[in-house]
Amino acid sequence: MAETNVSGFSADLAQIPNVIASASKEKIWKIPVIEKNQPIYFVGMGSSFYAAQDVARQLRSKGFLAFAEIASAITPQEFPANSLVVAISASGTSVEVIKFLENMPANIRTIGLTREANSKITKLVNEVLLLPIAPETGGVSIWSYRATLIGLFQLLEQLGIASSVKQSCEIASKQIQKLLDSKNQWIESFMNLTTSKDGIWLMAPAERSGSALQGALMFREGPRFSSDGCETGDWSHVDVYLTKSLDYKALMFTGSQWDNQAVEWLTNRNSSFGSIGTYAKGNTASINIESGDLLAQMLSELIVPEFMAEKLWQKQ
Repeated sequence: MAETNVSGFSADLAQIPNVIASASKEKIWKIPVIEKNQPIYFVGMGSSFYAAQDVARQLRSKGFLAFAEIASAITPQEFPANSLVVAISASGTSVEVIKFLENMPANIRTIGLTREANSKITKLVNEVLLLPIAPETGGVSIWSYRATLIGLFQLLEQLGIASSVKQSCEIASKQIQKLLDSKNQWIESFMNLTTSKDGIWLMAPAERSGSALQGALMFREGPRFSSDGCETGDWSHVDVYLTKSLDYKALMFTGSQWDNQAVEWLTNRNSSFGSIGTYAKGNTASINIESGDLLAQMLSELIVPEFMAEKLWQKQ
C-alpha cells in the first residue's frame, strides 16, 4: 500500500486532464479480438476490481462470457481451456493478484495490465499490457483507475461495444478542466454533505457502479472519512435502513432507472443528498456532468468526490 499525502494528491488532481489526454494517445489494449465463446476473466483488487466489474458488465450485455473476479477469492479453481485471464495491478505488486496468478493452470492464457514493466506480475503472465502513466505522487489511485478504464474500453471499442475511446477522453479532459476551473463555485455546497459523524454514502447505476465504489474509496484512503458505495437500485434494499438511524448524507451519481425510488426514500427520511449528473437534483448540492458518453462520464464524474476528499484532508 503506497504512502498517501494530501499535497501530492492535490497535485495529481490538477494533472488528471493531461493524464487522460496522454493515455488516450497510446494503444494500451494490443490483444487480438476475443470471441464470444471465449471466457474472459478480469482479476484485481480495489480500484482495479471496480473498473473490471463495469467493463465485464458491458461485455456481458453484448453476449460475451466476461467475468470480474476479486483476486483474493479461492474460486474459480478450474477454467475452460480457451479462457483468457487479465490480471490487473497498477503497481504490479498486489499480493492477492500475484497469488492468483501463481495458482493458475499452466495451460490458461494470461495477460498482465500494469504500469510497471518489471514488476512481479509481469513474470507470471504470458503477455504484458502497460498503462502509460507514472505512479501518483499522492499515493491514491486517481490516475491508475482512469488509465485502467481507458485500456479496457479500448477492448470494448475493438469489439464495437464502445465508441471512440480517444473522443471520449477528449470530452472527459475538457469537462474535468471545466470543473477544475469552476471548483470554487460548487465545492462548498457539496462539502455540506461531509458534516455528519456517520460519514457519506455514495450510489451509482449498475453500469457505473465503479464510480460509487471508487468515490467512496477516495474518502477512506485520503482523509480516512467513513464512506461506502452502493448500486442505486440495490440501495433501496440494503442501505435505505440507515436513513432511519443515522445522520445520513448521500452522494448520487445519477442516471439509473431507479434514481426516483432512492430520491423518494431520501426525501421522506429527511436525508441530505447531492447529485452528480443530469437526471435528478440533490436537495443539498447538484452539478451537471454530460451523460451522453459512458466512458467520458466515468472518467469525469469522480472529480467531485475527489475534490471533496481533498478538502476534508486539507482540514486535518
